[in-house]
Amino acid sequence: MKRPARIKLAASLPLIRLCRSGPPGRDGGNSVSDESRPGGPLLRDDRGPALMATGLAARQRGASLVMAIFLITALAALGGLLTQLLVLGSEETINEWYSAQALYAAESGVEWAARDISGGGAGSINNGVVLTNQAWMTTTVSPVSIGGRTLYTITSTGSAGGLVSAPRTQRRIVVKFMP
Repeated sequence: MKRPARIKLAASLPLIRLCRSGPPGRDGGNSVSDESRPGGPLLRDDRGPALMATGLAARQRGASLVMAIFLITALAALGGLLTQLLVLGSEETINEWYSAQALYAAESGVEWAARDISGGGAGSINNGVVLTNQAWMTTTVSPVSIGGRTLYTITSTGSAGGLVSAPRTQRRIVVKFMP
């Protein structure tokens, strides 16, 4: 049976405690003064790689804060973009919905005018309500006699959204009708 290889830990490296110099007695008398170091404070020492790693970490202090601020800014910009796309998509959907309502109101106006003409009426109506406070229709009829028969031109305008005086959308249909 084969034994797994053992990993030797680097326990032989000396541990060096580094402190900035301060008033005597602040850290129990274990501080090393900056003047006693040959290469300056925390940057270089001939005593091993542990000190070099500490110097590198001291120089890179605050780099993660910069990255965190960058990441938060990028996520906020992405969130703002997604919100804008959502608002534009909702607005487009609402406009399509009102446009469909206006088209159906205009078609209702043509149907109503054709039925009214067939029943002996004039076929015209102004702001006829299709959906209460949502969709309206206005129809006008122009008769023309052709060879003893009457050809009617029905113009129907459907409006939807907003107010009767200021609708959000309008659709117009023109139909030639001969009963």
